[in-house]
Amino acid sequence: MMNKLKMKLGSFCILFVFCGKISAQWVSNPAINTTVAIVAKSQNNIHTISDANGGAIISWDDNRNSSTSSTDIFAQRLNASGIAKWTMNGISICNDAATQQASAIADVGMGNAIITWEDHRLGNYDIYAQKIDSSGNIQWAANGLAICSKALHQKNPKIVGDNAGGAIIVWEDSLNNFWDIYAQRVSSTGAILWAVSGVSICAASNTQLNPKIESDGLGGAIITWQDKRNNIDYDVYAQRIDNNGNVQWTTDGVIICNAINTQSNPRIEPDGANGAIIGWTDKRNAVDNNIYGQRINSSGVVQWTSNGLLVCGAANHQSALDIKYTGSNGTIFTWKDARTATTSVYAQLVSLSGTVQLATDGIMISNGLRSNNPNAVSDKQNGSILVWQDSSATGWDIKTQRLDPTGNVLWASGGVTVSNAGNDQINATQISDNNGGAIYFWEDYRNAADYNIYAHHLYSSGNPDIGLDELRNENSTNVLCFPNPINNSSVIKLIGNSKGKDWQLQIFDAQGRSILTRTLATNEVFSLEDANITSGIYFYLVKVDGTSLPLKGRFISTQTEHD
Repeated sequence: MMNKLKMKLGSFCILFVFCGKISAQWVSNPAINTTVAIVAKSQNNIHTISDANGGAIISWDDNRNSSTSSTDIFAQRLNASGIAKWTMNGISICNDAATQQASAIADVGMGNAIITWEDHRLGNYDIYAQKIDSSGNIQWAANGLAICSKALHQKNPKIVGDNAGGAIIVWEDSLNNFWDIYAQRVSSTGAILWAVSGVSICAASNTQLNPKIESDGLGGAIITWQDKRNNIDYDVYAQRIDNNGNVQWTTDGVIICNAINTQSNPRIEPDGANGAIIGWTDKRNAVDNNIYGQRINSSGVVQWTSNGLLVCGAANHQSALDIKYTGSNGTIFTWKDARTATTSVYAQLVSLSGTVQLATDGIMISNGLRSNNPNAVSDKQNGSILVWQDSSATGWDIKTQRLDPTGNVLWASGGVTVSNAGNDQINATQISDNNGGAIYFWEDYRNAADYNIYAHHLYSSGNPDIGLDELRNENSTNVLCFPNPINNSSVIKLIGNSKGKDWQLQIFDAQGRSILTRTLATNEVFSLEDANITSGIYFYLVKVDGTSLPLKGRFISTQTEHD
């Protein structure tokens, strides 16, 4: 398969077509974007995973059914071309009359997802979950399965797949009148696999909260949290639990950092060797918050400097940390930074041996008047893609940047615009498109009434159209076949139609018989799924304004359903 399915005069391209229904595509204009959920009242707290086929599954908290402030849980799937595959504006995961909120989602394989949330249906907050398949079918009991339902409150769940189609869920639990950390494993069929009330991860004195969880690569998980057992300030601890619900390290957790003053907002990533990388915000200098990190191996032994590696110690506050393991080159740390008069997004690459790879205290990624809430993902090529909300004037927009495996900036200085629609766009998240680009989601206030959900796609070049850089020559006419790699939403698009006239597409079978002729408007895109053809080799001819152009290509149809 060619890397770029671009055809210039006299050249050919091969295209694999998969059959399925198609109704829309990514909108390339960052002032318009692609809609995910536009309904009355606000949608927020977005989480997303890959759909295992180049698209995404998104979950969120939704107020559409509420006359007060209670929320429900909804989800949607967009395929690789930005087409909503489930019910318009999302499928209800839980719409019980009480409040459901603080949802989180895990990829559990084969395009399936498990979504968890805190639920007030019994008069106190409990933990519930639901599984949904790639077609949008609810797999467990209507309105969800009780993961933990007991006295007092359980809240703030986080979730990770268990490598067997199920998931491990961790939460804050008030059973002992302070917040402790508990966990539970649920199977792919919805069976509760550990103790009915959950397994204690940490029940030390005083408060433990803000848990985060990642897979240990062996069917279990590593969990980190901020911990006030000293009754003075918060420290960071961690624990590993196996797939049978047995804790593997010291009772109530291993110390990650217990330096003086507060350590908070922990983040965790797998280290590729059954251990983890943990990052946090740290005020040990008693003046401002800095960024620290630590690696812990599968046996619970810290690998870097005691109490953590200083990732950024610049003046003023560093906060809103996110981290992402990108491969053997290490882990990208990104954060909001107030070292100058403007708040900017900075980043640092830390090797697995605990060495910072970029400039001391990190490199500046954004250059707007204000930047906030950065989020990082791997680009699946040992680099990373960062996104943040950015303000160059009065409102918030969404911007993004890609870094190569050694931390070099690959896209436009200051970032590429994902959305600059009216009013505010905030709290962006993204997933890799598995080909060097990313799919983005955010809360959007462009209607000036409430927050809705929008999406956008950028390819590996940082452009919304594949091959756009190579196709900007207005003196040539080209045919572009995309997305790449080819999937069930492949299309043919005419580029450089300088006459601004309609164009004609004619498709022939292997015997030279014409099987389809279609006239399209100047900027119209043709979906090969609309051709409704059987398996075989086909050829096509493009004409503009009735004039034949030597724009010929061929494609192979397999009629295999992959969507």
